[in-house]
Amino acid sequence: MIAISTPDHDDKKAEQLVKREDVAPKTLYAAISEMGEEELNRPVSALWFFAITAGLAMGTSPMLMGALYHAGDGTSASHLITALGYPVGFILIAIARLQLFTENTLTAVLPVTRTPGMSSFKLLLRLWGVVLLGNMVGTVIVGLAYPAILTGDAMGAVVDAVSKIGDRGPLANLVSAIPAGFLIGLLAWSLPSVGQQRILTVFIVTYLVGAGGFPHIIAGTVETTVLLVSGDFGVADGLGFILPVLIGNTLGGAALFAGLAYGQVREEVEP
Repeated sequence: MIAISTPDHDDKKAEQLVKREDVAPKTLYAAISEMGEEELNRPVSALWFFAITAGLAMGTSPMLMGALYHAGDGTSASHLITALGYPVGFILIAIARLQLFTENTLTAVLPVTRTPGMSSFKLLLRLWGVVLLGNMVGTVIVGLAYPAILTGDAMGAVVDAVSKIGDRGPLANLVSAIPAGFLIGLLAWSLPSVGQQRILTVFIVTYLVGAGGFPHIIAGTVETTVLLVSGDFGVADGLGFILPVLIGNTLGGAALFAGLAYGQVREEVEP
């Protein structure tokens, strides 16, 4: 599952807790919180390699977006057609059950909000740091490899497809990244109860992120690297995109959504 990237037996725990279609919010909270605890205590080596692989997998999204870009070129719905390629990296991560930073901003925050303390907060920072760095390393590697694995025309199409990320300034990037974090948080909250519709759910939510132009820190890092390699971005441009998007995604996924998710069940889960 994309948002709950734990071993299979952990997924089964959640599925057992939420197997009813009318599952109560507190049951979802308990399932996701339990899996968040598993995430917090996973070995650094496991987090690291799964995170790097997730970053590499995310590199497939701009490739498909580039292939679709010219299919819709000149039409009023061109951005909607191009955005059909955006979910592919997320879907691959879902299939392989890899570690993606924005999903951990929800699953790992929930147990920390339930039992706050310095030890749990340190575990949360460790998880975020390892997964974020691993994701970024993977995305930079695949972004730098684009010129070697794509033809000139294909590379040009990818650059055209992702160049829209340079249209906003840092503040606008931060604000527009908050809905992306919220939507991915909503995905993490929903997945345990959607059963066999997981991949479709991942597609729908991440397509909304792509079509809405809401930047995602990991997918956006691939795009930023591509634009740096092509010469369309400078280092300042890249930092002006990555840092605000990181803050916005974290606010949307952790502070906003985890707060709302905890708020609606606080009285039921607190002793």
